[in-house]
Amino acid sequence: MNSAMTVGGLVVGLAGVLLTIFYARKAERLNSIRKRLDWSDLQAAASDLSQKIRADFTPTAVVTPGLTGATFANLLVTDLPNQPPVYVGIRTWKEAAHSAGYTSDSFRIETKKWIVEIPASVSALIESQGDILIVDDFAMSGDFLEMLRTELVAAGFQKEQIHSCSLAVTKVAIKNHKAPDYYWWIADDDDFYFPWGKAR
Repeated sequence: MNSAMTVGGLVVGLAGVLLTIFYARKAERLNSIRKRLDWSDLQAAASDLSQKIRADFTPTAVVTPGLTGATFANLLVTDLPNQPPVYVGIRTWKEAAHSAGYTSDSFRIETKKWIVEIPASVSALIESQGDILIVDDFAMSGDFLEMLRTELVAAGFQKEQIHSCSLAVTKVAIKNHKAPDYYWWIADDDDFYFPWGKAR
């Protein structure tokens, strides 16, 4: 009787492990072929990421390169202590037909795809010794995050003060050690959509 129960327990346990592996792989496959993130995904991401961030530090301010990052940052800061101010940059797609008027009171960062201007007024936070959180919707290569960190350090921030977060990141950015400190979803490439349009 005892040996039969032991064998039965082993069979049930083994079946449980196999089912867990099966459903984990299935979920991973479904996640990899996902082509659209909707608003409920953004809400879930903001809640999950803010919880992780709160466990590690309290941001004094949030810096984001443009409107798409600001959209996600707005969801994120509502769950952060004291709802830190959000500094929104001007981001222009290099292939766009129009060009933005740039100002001298900003940090200008140029990547392969974007020209971004971050308000220089963020440097007023240096004396507060507070932590800065860079938030964006998507980290394709991670180049922008790395360049912005470099600019902020050159402006006087300590590396330890600067943290980063994005809704989505690619495996390329992770592999090249340019991924943000916090991210919610790993994409194979930029072939997917946010509520506001195609990832780029």
